[in-house]
Amino acid sequence: MAGTEPTVHEWKELYDTAINFKQNECWNYMWDSDLFGVQNPETREIGYCCIMGRNGEHFALGVYKGSEGLDGLLKIFNAEVDTKSIDTLHVQNCIMASFEDRKFLDKNDHEIIKKLDLKFRGQNSWPFFRDYTPGFHPWYLNSKDVRFLTLALNQSIEISKRMKENPEMLKPKDDSVYLVRVPYVENDEIKWKDEWLEPVPISREIKSVDLAEDPNYIKCFEKIKKGKKKCMDTWEIGVFYSPQGVQESSERPYYPKTILYADHNSEMILSFFISQSI
Repeated sequence: MAGTEPTVHEWKELYDTAINFKQNECWNYMWDSDLFGVQNPETREIGYCCIMGRNGEHFALGVYKGSEGLDGLLKIFNAEVDTKSIDTLHVQNCIMASFEDRKFLDKNDHEIIKKLDLKFRGQNSWPFFRDYTPGFHPWYLNSKDVRFLTLALNQSIEISKRMKENPEMLKPKDDSVYLVRVPYVENDEIKWKDEWLEPVPISREIKSVDLAEDPNYIKCFEKIKKGKKKCMDTWEIGVFYSPQGVQESSERPYYPKTILYADHNSEMILSFFISQSI
């Protein structure tokens, strides 16, 4: 588990807040397209919140991390990603609280619930918390995530109650802004106010990787050269996440990148290799 492991007190606050969120049935007053932000008082990053469950299928709160998380969510909404494929996993950048059947929880989840002396029964009744990061398998929350998800759940309850009274409150005059719950300190106490804010522009970092230093790449390239006569063919190269995850010891499983080489004219696959570099 990356980062500091949550304390028992932090877990208790999260579970209590999640139970309250479910009891309020926040999804009855909102659609998953009704997005709003909650600013993390520790990092100042905005988590864009999506309450799911209006259709009676998947009951959850997704808190999408910053502008990149929002961008991934909008790609799903705009059908730029096939939601039935594993590609959806690699555009999601969020922490999520959902309510699942007992069978979907693992040993770690049950140990925390037992430690807190909580009991759940029935379908879609068991709180389930995970971090979704592109390129990685869904994983457990760290202490910072638990604290922020607790705040986001509380603010989601507040927003859903206001939406019940005013279903139009999240519709901005300008489509470029979102309503964000912004924290401020008054008399040593955190309070919240509404602000309409534009998402921070996404800064795309361009990285160069020397594949010639990767022994798998060298082996792959030499294999192609030996099996192909000299000619003026055009090769196409594609990069995508491997559908099969990899786990090293007890670390978080990840999905390595697959690099594929194909002949443009014949459409034949020339070779491929797996890389951790990109």
